[in-house]
Amino acid sequence: MSESAPNTITSLPNLLSLSRLPLGGVFWAALGPTATPMNSGMALGVMGLAAATDVLDGTIARRRGASTAGMGSWLDPICDKLFVGAVLAALHFQRGVPFWVLAVIVARELMQLPIVVVYRLFPTLRHWLRYDFRASHLGKAATIIQFLAIGCLVMGWPAAVPLAWGAFGVGLVALLDYVRRAVLIGKQRLVEPEQAKGP
Repeated sequence: MSESAPNTITSLPNLLSLSRLPLGGVFWAALGPTATPMNSGMALGVMGLAAATDVLDGTIARRRGASTAGMGSWLDPICDKLFVGAVLAALHFQRGVPFWVLAVIVARELMQLPIVVVYRLFPTLRHWLRYDFRASHLGKAATIIQFLAIGCLVMGWPAAVPLAWGAFGVGLVALLDYVRRAVLIGKQRLVEPEQAKGP
């Protein structure tokens, strides 16, 4: 396999990321309109499978030496967000979970996705910022809390609302950290050419 293979759409890590898109539909079918133990258990199983693909794609990409600026660095978080969107839509339309609860859970994604889209569409912005799409520790913590909140919604447990607010708080801090890293990387890229010129 060539060295550039990890950054192609057909590489195993990227295919694992893309697998979360149909899993969103599978979750919808598994959840069902009634909160039976079987339906809830199957829906949680789909979430577990999606989480496993999320861990595996990053692990395999790192072992294959994929570039941190390659396709997987932005494809993975977009697939994450689309999967979570499908899950939340299923919870609203099949289980009647209020929109405000779902919005609180995915506040970070609602704010981050437009930033990512604008970044990809404007070359000038990419030239200066070099947005770092890799998940930070804060971002991973927010994702874990989101999954816990969603799991509680699937099971109908009251802990869902406190966890939703927890995901909101940690997610907001994580988003600010993403922006901070982007600005720092951009400033460093402006300084490096001046340093290379010397006195």
